[in-house]
Amino acid sequence: MKLRERWLPLAATLALVALCAAAPFLWFALRDRQLTRAAWADAGQSDFLSAAGRENAVARELYYWREQGAASTYDLAEPVDAATARQAVQPALQALRGAKVLPDALLTAAEDLVAGAAQPTRCRPAAGMTEYAFDDGQGRYLWLCLSDGGALAQIRGDVGSGDGFEPAAVADAYRTMLGLDDFADWQDAAPLGYGDPAPSYSADAQLYLIANIDRGYFSLSVTSMSPETFAGLQ
Repeated sequence: MKLRERWLPLAATLALVALCAAAPFLWFALRDRQLTRAAWADAGQSDFLSAAGRENAVARELYYWREQGAASTYDLAEPVDAATARQAVQPALQALRGAKVLPDALLTAAEDLVAGAAQPTRCRPAAGMTEYAFDDGQGRYLWLCLSDGGALAQIRGDVGSGDGFEPAAVADAYRTMLGLDDFADWQDAAPLGYGDPAPSYSADAQLYLIANIDRGYFSLSVTSMSPETFAGLQ
């Protein structure tokens, strides 16, 4: 009994010391959770992605990489095994064909160029992005930029066939292919630059999407952009 009476106060003291030592860590964990919830719920930040945007895989990923900032260094293009490069871009080319984004002749020419390119290159032009470049050695080329999540963020080039490329229709099909039709606030934006650009913007998705063609050179891209940055373009 005496031994028990001696150990009980000691055990209580040790338990109290352990609780006091753990208290700061528990407080910080709870505080972090509160701050995280507050950040996601802060509607006062106009550049913060909407709830609908956070539910969309493409909008969410591109917003995330935008928030990470530019890559610390621009990676120079380096040669990559042709089979590896073709395998990497094949899903994107199949998605373009399945969604009928590009005219058949243009897409077929692009697929033939990818299949015949002897020495493609690869680089990381921005955080979360990998770009593959193909050319036929005779002035025809194709660049595809893929996000780490697999989204086709950009495709551009000159493959020798631009017939049937209607920028507005191409942009609409591209938006559907990426699963961005659920955003009801898409609006036409002011066309900038050369060619026949068809840009549009969604504030809910914070995405700027554009299709363009100029004397055979075509481009198609989607970029995460804050409402303030978009307003500066208009």
